Amino acid sequence: MRVIDLIDSGLTDYAEVDRLQRELHGKAAAGEGDFLILAEFTPTWTAGRHTKPEDVPDTTLPIIRTDRAGSATWHGPGQVVCYPVVKLKEPVDLYAWIRSVEAGVIGTVREDWGLDARRIDGRAGVWLTEEGRRDRKICAIGLKVARGATLHGVALNVDIDPAAAFSGIIPCGLADADVASLSWEGVRTTVREAANALVVRLFDSIRPQLADPDPILENWSAS
Repeated sequence: MRVIDLIDSGLTDYAEVDRLQRELHGKAAAGEGDFLILAEFTPTWTAGRHTKPEDVPDTTLPIIRTDRAGSATWHGPGQVVCYPVVKLKEPVDLYAWIRSVEAGVIGTVREDWGLDARRIDGRAGVWLTEEGRRDRKICAIGLKVARGATLHGVALNVDIDPAAAFSGIIPCGLADADVASLSWEGVRTTVREAANALVVRLFDSIRPQLADPDPILENWSAS
């Protein structure tokens, strides 16, 4: 699996990364390699397949329609985006794929930063829950599988701006929940450091789902 790390190049345009992932998806579907894209986007609002009109009350926002699962979300500074573009083993088990991606993020948030991250039945993504508080989503997950290969991925909130992030939308269409960020939970880390941690644990978690029986991380150094 080749890591394509764009984070140190600065903020990246969503459309550029989307074009790249679709080019790599063609290669993965043809059995010509697996890839993992890392990026931090310029401020961007996207709408997945399940977005309802009421999820975007600010109709002046420039929303990019996309073919991932889920509703409306925000990408931007202070957030790690990770797209695993890989060929899955046959028969493809979409449920197992989703769970493996979730597990990689949950393991990272728990083991590297000591937060009690978990999944919530019926709600996509990775969550923090606490008695007396609304559930808080710390990582959005929107996935797609086509021709046996994967598209899209995860967006982990590291140090996002509460005054700008998710403004004008109902994040993931959930009016009864909130958004979280590592920094808001007292974790001091950078996008670079968070990406380094995420890659290793996510790779270990998704390995059993890959068509490649003996995958290794190429072009990667968590320095």
